[in-house]
Amino acid sequence: MSEQQDVRRPPDARRAFRGPASACLVLEAIAVPLVLPVMARVEGGVTPLKLTLVLVLTVGMIVGCVVILRPWGLAFAVGLQVLMLLGFVLSASLGLMGLVFCLVWGLMLWMRREVIRRQAAWPVD
Repeated sequence: MSEQQDVRRPPDARRAFRGPASACLVLEAIAVPLVLPVMARVEGGVTPLKLTLVLVLTVGMIVGCVVILRPWGLAFAVGLQVLMLLGFVLSASLGLMGLVFCLVWGLMLWMRREVIRRQAAWPVD
């Protein structure tokens, strides 16, 4: 075995984060449209503006699953979370769902940062 084949790269936390981030976006793309029946029953109906916001967020989450692989994909996903959190302006139920997913994303980003920090402290052979 040559020396070059024996050298292993340590796992990259930035790349490893893409899978959980994409999975979270898929869950959000499924969960966001489910807020429509809640809007219809609890909030007095679904207005065209609320429906448009839900559709834009859903399509954005699906697109986000693909673009999370790009260098700017994380910023895109976080922007979707902020937009969803701003949903409080139109719908309390959408804003509450946005708050829950923002907490999930906050935890995932904290874990990513912690792994990167710990990897930086690994001794170099």
